[in-house]
Amino acid sequence: MKYLVIGLMSALALLACADVKAQDTPRLYNLYMFGSELEICSSMKQNWCEETDWIEANDMRTSRLFDLSDVRRKSATRSAIWPDEREEIRVQVSNALEEMSSYFGRGIVPEGRFVERLRSRAYMQLLAELSEAEYNRILDNLELRRLEGLNEVANVEQSSAVTQEFIADVVNMVRPITGGSQPRITLITAAARNSFAPIQRYTSALEAAGAAVQWLPVDAVIAAAQRTDNCDNIESMRREMLGTYDRDRVSPQFHTQQVSYCENANAWQDVLGRTHAVFFTDGSAQRLRDALVHDREPTLVLGGILERFREGSLIVFAEGGAANALVQNNMLTGGTSRRAMTIAPKARRAIPDNCDVDGSCPRGVQAGTVTYEPLGGLGIFPFGIVDTDFSQRGRQVRLLKLAQETNSPVSFGIDRNTGLQVNTAQRYFRVRGKDGVTVYEGVQGTSQFTAATFHYLQNGAIGEVSNVGVNDVSLVSQPTTTPRDVTNRFLDNTGVYATMTTLCQRSVAQLVEDIGQLIMQVNDDTQIQATTGRCQVVNGTIGVALESE
Repeated sequence: MKYLVIGLMSALALLACADVKAQDTPRLYNLYMFGSELEICSSMKQNWCEETDWIEANDMRTSRLFDLSDVRRKSATRSAIWPDEREEIRVQVSNALEEMSSYFGRGIVPEGRFVERLRSRAYMQLLAELSEAEYNRILDNLELRRLEGLNEVANVEQSSAVTQEFIADVVNMVRPITGGSQPRITLITAAARNSFAPIQRYTSALEAAGAAVQWLPVDAVIAAAQRTDNCDNIESMRREMLGTYDRDRVSPQFHTQQVSYCENANAWQDVLGRTHAVFFTDGSAQRLRDALVHDREPTLVLGGILERFREGSLIVFAEGGAANALVQNNMLTGGTSRRAMTIAPKARRAIPDNCDVDGSCPRGVQAGTVTYEPLGGLGIFPFGIVDTDFSQRGRQVRLLKLAQETNSPVSFGIDRNTGLQVNTAQRYFRVRGKDGVTVYEGVQGTSQFTAATFHYLQNGAIGEVSNVGVNDVSLVSQPTTTPRDVTNRFLDNTGVYATMTTLCQRSVAQLVEDIGQLIMQVNDDTQIQATTGRCQVVNGTIGVALESE
């Protein structure tokens, strides 16, 4: 009974659009997955702004600041947080930071200037020898405490057109179940390495669009601390589990909120009981699953989300790696297309990025190996595997190989700045945004060759979805665009994305790299929709072959 009124309202709304094939009937969606982090213009993300003259540096947080004092440099390079086998690198980092301190006059340095200097020729070799974990360790320890009263401020109107559309979509998707009240959205940042970082940007943007926003302070550390009655040791657990340092010192306000949440086991109930939607921000699928699944079972928080979602009274949004985690089975957690060409995906926890650099790769596992969780993720998207930032990072092969390894009938790759809206109850979808969504069906092959049916659908495309594929697809003509620069590099690069127009023009596109080749074809059963610089495909074929030695 607790969600009866709102549940009945949403159920009636869903019934109102039962004839999903009728083009003049409004379609309602309960799930929206974005292929990447929303590029929201803000005082901290000025590179995503059309104009920046609205930013008031004295009134807004505009940058992370780094303290190159002796105290902070020693903290960043203390032996206790560097493995013995990385002693030589630790000493080099210590020396480099001392040199940079002199270069900057031992002052407080904005992130942009600090990173620019670190990436200069003077430190190029050292930077190449640092793993991502080590790089983040240095920055975390150098970071200055956030200045009170200076918050990150978003400006949706100065964001790109596609980001503005996405933000409007988010709020408008929620409105049908609010009963005329203000849409209430709960922000969950647990996928991020630093779960504090996205809070103010997304809160500011969604509030500007008309929503009331509340952060739910759950992440993998808080979930573990609650289970073990260890809320007094959150900071040390962050270091061990997330690889973050000094978040209590840098962001005491958010740290205090997490501690308070940790100490109140039922705090989530009030938040989720009043919200209309949950928004999972970008990050690691593994981290998000760790926060909401324990011993193969949903936590109480996830259980509450699933109950509301399945009864029709909660909308779910997820972006980037968090969208990967929404699946019911075979959650993709990492790896590269290049490695997938030669090594089969492994059912194991995600491995650290660049683990070969600092020797942190698990025994018997090579850097870049595709990893997945066979038991799935959060159980929200029931139709197949999801991958994101897809075409721009050349992830076609890793998704094909994972679908082959797991005998998954259908899988979905969502491009950057692209969204996939889904009605999971009535099984229909719509593509939104700048680029496209790739769907693979019936993947099969050997260790040397993999092939599948594929679809590439762009903004406005609609259809029906099931756990074996998509059908009744309707394509929408796209505006012309400048043809993309063509490259043959398809492994972790943009080759497939760049040659889609060639496929529409010539009915075949072939890409060759040092270790293999990829071929796409269309035939008499294929539907294509082409405009200058763009190409949509329904029922094409794709194959990838490993070069024989």
